[in-house]
Parts: sequence; C-alpha cells; structure tokens
Amino acid sequence: MRRPADVLRLLAAGAGLALVLLATLLTPDAAAALAEAVPLVQREPLRSVVAVASVVASLAVLVVLLTVAVDAARHRRTALVHALVGLSLGLPLAAAGERFGDAAGGAVAEVLTAPRDDAALVPVVASLAFLAGADLQRRRRWRAPARWAVLASLGSAVAIGTFTVLGALAAVLLGAVVGLAVRVGGGVAPARPSDDVIRAELARAGVAVGDLRVVEQAAGSVRLAGSDDVGAVSVTVVDPDGRGVPLVRRAGRLLRFRAAVVGRPSLTQRGELERQAAGAALAEAAGVPVPQVLALLAVGPALVLVERPLDGAALPEVDDAAPALTAAFAALRRLHAVGLAHGALTPECVVLGRDGDAGFRDLRSAQPAAGDLQRDLDAVALLVGGAGVVGPGAAVAALRSAYLAGAAPRRLTALLQPVALPHALRRSLRGTDVLADLRSALADPAGAEVAAPRLERFSLRVVLTVVASVVAALLLASQLSQVSVVDQLRRADPLWLLAALGGSAVTYLGAALALLAFVPVALPLLRTTMVQVSSAWLTLVTPPTVGHVGLNIRYLQRAGLGVGAAATSVAVNQVATVAVTVALLVVVGWASGVSASRLSLLPSGEVLLVVLGAVVVLALLAAVPRIRALVRDRLEPLLRQSVPQLLATATEPRRLAMALAGIVLQTGGYVLALDASLRAFDASLALPTVIGVYLVASTVGSVAPTPGGLGAVEAALVGGLTASGVPLASALAAVLAFRTVTFWLPAPVGWLAFVGLQRRRHV
Repeated sequence: MRRPADVLRLLAAGAGLALVLLATLLTPDAAAALAEAVPLVQREPLRSVVAVASVVASLAVLVVLLTVAVDAARHRRTALVHALVGLSLGLPLAAAGERFGDAAGGAVAEVLTAPRDDAALVPVVASLAFLAGADLQRRRRWRAPARWAVLASLGSAVAIGTFTVLGALAAVLLGAVVGLAVRVGGGVAPARPSDDVIRAELARAGVAVGDLRVVEQAAGSVRLAGSDDVGAVSVTVVDPDGRGVPLVRRAGRLLRFRAAVVGRPSLTQRGELERQAAGAALAEAAGVPVPQVLALLAVGPALVLVERPLDGAALPEVDDAAPALTAAFAALRRLHAVGLAHGALTPECVVLGRDGDAGFRDLRSAQPAAGDLQRDLDAVALLVGGAGVVGPGAAVAALRSAYLAGAAPRRLTALLQPVALPHALRRSLRGTDVLADLRSALADPAGAEVAAPRLERFSLRVVLTVVASVVAALLLASQLSQVSVVDQLRRADPLWLLAALGGSAVTYLGAALALLAFVPVALPLLRTTMVQVSSAWLTLVTPPTVGHVGLNIRYLQRAGLGVGAAATSVAVNQVATVAVTVALLVVVGWASGVSASRLSLLPSGEVLLVVLGAVVVLALLAAVPRIRALVRDRLEPLLRQSVPQLLATATEPRRLAMALAGIVLQTGGYVLALDASLRAFDASLALPTVIGVYLVASTVGSVAPTPGGLGAVEAALVGGLTASGVPLASALAAVLAFRTVTFWLPAPVGWLAFVGLQRRRHV
C-alpha cells in the first residue's frame, strides 16, 4: 500500500527544495547574506572542539545507519530494500548536485553545494535517503537517535563552515525527496492487523467472531462484517498509515464551513472513532436505538471499534413511511435533548425496529455537546430526506407533531438551502422542487421572513477568485521589481495628471445622472452626486459592486421609495450600464480594425478571430443544460423586474437621453483619466484601444472579491497596456497614477461626503 501521508510529505519536500533553489537563483544576494548571517567558529580552541564534535556526530550517524540496517534485515526486509535503493539513488543525485553547483558557480556553489573537496553534500543526502527509505515510522525506538545524530552532524558542519544554512536545508530536502519517492513508489506493508489477530483480540474482549469480510474500505479505515453467537457484528479498523487523506478532508471542511456548523471535528481517525463510541453512549442514555458498541480496542498501532448493527428496515424500505418518519423526528428530539447531533442524516440512516421505535445508523459524524445550529441542521436534513420519501406535506406534518410540537420556527425555513444538507441529499435534490415545496409548507402565516444564516466561511467561487487575485498581484509585484517606477513618476507631466483627476471627478456626475434616469421620483442632482462620491469610501472595505449598490438602495429608501422599488431602480441602472458597456465593447472592437490606410467597414482579422472565439465559447456553454438553467435562474428574475422599467424609460426621450448621457459620461470619465495618465508619461494609444483596455479591466475588477478590485484591476490594466505596445515602465507608472486619481484620492473625500449625508439622514 501507499500511505497518503507519505505522498503529502513527498510533495511538501519537493516544493521546499524547489523553493530553496529558486530563492538562491533569483535572489543570490539575499541567499549570500543569509549564509553570512550565521557566524562561523574561527577561534581556537573552540573550533577544534567543534571539529571533534563533527567527527563524533558523523560516527553517530554511521552507527545509526548500521543499526537501522540490521534491524530492518531482521524484521522488515522490504524496508531494507527501500533503504538501499534510496542510498543508491541518493549518491549519484548528490554527486550530480555538486557538479551542477560547480557549473552554475556564484551563489549556488557558495551557498548550496559548497566546495567539492569538502564532500559534504553526498554523505548527507545519501544518509537521509537511506533513513527515509527505511521507514522509521514503524520503528519509533530508532527515530529519536537518528534525528538527533543528523541534527548534531549538520549543526557542527554549519558551525565550522562545511555547510551553509541553506545548503544544509537543501541537502535534507533532497535526501527526503529521494527516500520518500522510493517509499511511495515501492509501497509499504500495511499496518492494519490481520484478521486472525483481530479475531484473537475480540475473543479476549468476549466477542467470539467467525470469518470476517470487507464491506467498506476507505483511506485509512476498513469496515469488516462478521457474526458471533448473538448475531451480526461490525468491526471498524483504523489504520494509522492512511490518516493523511481524512485529515485533509476534515481540515478542508473546517476551513470551508463556519465553526457553528461543523462544531469541533476530530482531525484524526482515532479521535473520530472515540467520538463515535461516545455518541453511541449518549444515544443509549437518551433511549434512542443506535448500533451498540461492544468494544473499543487498541490492536497494535491500529484502533478497532466493535459494534452490534441496528436491526430493522431503513426509512425508504418501510411500507407505511409517514408514521416511521414521525417516530424518527421523536427520536431525533430525544437525541438533541442530550446534546448529541447526528451530523449526516439521510433517509438510509433512519431505521424502524420491529417495536415501531426509530433509531439511527452511522454515528461517524456525530457531535456531542452540539450547538443550536447543528441540531437545526439535523432537523432540516431529516425533513428534506423524509420529504423525498413521503412528500413535503407529510414531512412537515411529522416535523410539527413530533419534533416542534407547534409552529415551525422561521430559522428552519431559512436553513432550507442546499449547502446546509449532507452531500447525498444535495445530490438527490438536483432537478426537483422539494426545497421550494417545503418552504411553502413551512411558510409563516404572518409572511415574516428570516434571512438565511451564513454557513460557509468561503464559497468555492470566492476561493478561486482570491487565488486568481493573489496571482495577479504577484505578477504585478514581479513587474514592479523590474523597473524604476520612482524615476517614471518624477518625470510625469502634472497638467495631464490634473486632467486625469478631472476625468475621475466627471465619473461621479455620470453615475448620478444614470441613476436619476431610472428613479420614479425627483431627486436633487447635487445630493445624488455626493452619494456616488461617498461610494468611493465604501469601495475601500467592500468589493466594488456590493458597496455601491447597497448605498444607492439605502439612499433611495431614505428618499421615500419602498425596498422593492429602490432595489428595482438600482437593478435597472445596473442592467442598462451592462448593456451599454457590452455595446461599447462591440463598437470599440469593430473600430480597432479600421485605419486611415485601409478605409473599410470590416474589422481586422484579429478582431474577427476574437469575436469568433467568443461566439464558440458561448455556444459551448449554452449547450450544457446545467449552465443554461443557471443563467436562466439568475437572469430571469432580474429581467422580469427591469425590462418593464427599461421600456418605460425608452418611451420617455428625456429620461432615455439622461440615462445614456450618464452611462457614457461615467465611462468617458474613466477613459479620459486613463488616457491622460498615459500621456503624463509620454505614452499614448488609439482611443478605441484605451476604451477597450479600460472596459476589460473594469469587468475584471467588478467580479474580484477584493475591495475596489484591488490587485485584479492593476494586473488587467498593465497586461492590456503592455499587450497594446506601451513600454512596461510607462504602463506601470500610468496605472499607478490612474488608480491614485480614481481609487485612492476620492476615498477621503467620499468619507467626508458619507459622514455629511449620514448627519442629514440621507443615507
């Protein structure tokens, strides 16, 4: 078998080695400075003492290697083979590394490989490859001596100058990579005890089990089935060699969901098995039938949980499922009364016994001392799963009669969302209206709504967007390191910078006009413009679209509009802005192919290729049913709200002209600011190209989760400008100036405007 933990260690060691090499190659001065920061022992007699200690430590390493080899030859022949293979591979790789250092010269030779006549890299890499291949995870008695002998040898080598700190680190990582690669490639003998050993230990515990068969196997654990004189027996064996994958899975769940959802999950399989046994004891105290725990045993390095499976039929198999679901809700209420949440309720987990009592299988995700939210999630999971068996109406009736004993609390209705359900339930709900039917059945007669609680820390979309933004910021930082932006800023033309600032100011007037065109009541232009200015302050702490939209809705509410009318007006404004932006992109793309030397109404071949590629991508996306359904679900409500008001605006020439003028003025102000920023540094582009670069960067910034699209906008602008022929130094300086006048400088003015509007209760 191959341990998942070994794979993770191999990847980590490989990444660390690559990082050390790249750091030395890209920043040789910093690597040399780090090497010189560690003082060498130069004075006698201390240097002689350290030299003697180095010899003693080297002899200790040799003794450890011989001891490990003898021990492996006696007890673990496969480990000895792996160790010898690691040694055989480590020797030539280390020798090749020394020659690579000599050929590269500079910091590589001085910091990483050291002079070849010292011959330090080869023995260290070979020894560590041998130890890593020997798999000391199973022979703990030799782990500490090996670790301390290697550390003493490396420490003394660094002290007398045979190794640098980075060189020692690189040698350790290279040896670990070689040994772990051999171990992963060859596999290791599983630590899980044999069936005979398990049966012998069970017999000592009073459970005489016959033949065992595998019924479920996962990373690090296996579930066996057998029988004794009483009946069926389930045996779960946790193998310590497979703990890597479950650890990553549970840690990922803890990072994705809020603590109130997952509680305190055990990050080890041993802890999970112990928690499962504790959960069974709590359920028994509550009088809820669950698998009976017969024993929890340590069998060598493994942990074994022995259970008596719960007899009965699962909920989907029951003929009359409605009373069974009522009994399940009653049992769940008793379970929650003692503070235990099941954590993974599905219809298959609910079992109806012969006496009519309901119980629960599979307590692997059970959470003792569960909070209110975890118990509510249990109730929602059972409600949704039961609705798939008996229908929404009967499921809600069972919930009210056996679990709630009255009207459903509104928080359960708010939790009827896919992310709140176990994975198996989410998968079964695809393409159904179960959640909508349950919300209707649980609706409060008063019509009051409760906001859905936030269950996730980060959605997958946010994580991917943040990663992309970080990558963009790193790329931008690497570009900044290649040029002297300070020198570029010193030679900037101040008049063009003032023009850029004026273009930035015009954008707020355009945003105010665009909003007023879609508002059904008369509002002062100056006050509306100040609201747009104050949104510049909010973009420092919120993603670009969120703060702007929320502030406008709040402003319209204060002006006397209802929540629905205010939201609709802002939504119509956003739809119109997007429509005009798309039209501008098309026109700009078309105009970019027209030149004075080639007067033609046809765009250039590059533009046609871009348009064709976009059409192909959209066609492929439209061919996927799930994507079509997602787009329809997202756009249909927005269009249903905005289209009537857009048509009403189109029938009034004054409002239509105001809307178009505002949107064009807003976009034109930003384009003027970008163009003036370029000209301030003796760079220029054709106007259609400037418009195209700005619109693409603005789109990137609108979907980035960072405040004001920070990082993403800068990277998009620099990439667009340099791709259009602007030198990198001028592009960087122009982008910094553009973002200063459009993002940073308006922020303090926006804060003053925001405070003034708040004092006058306009927002």
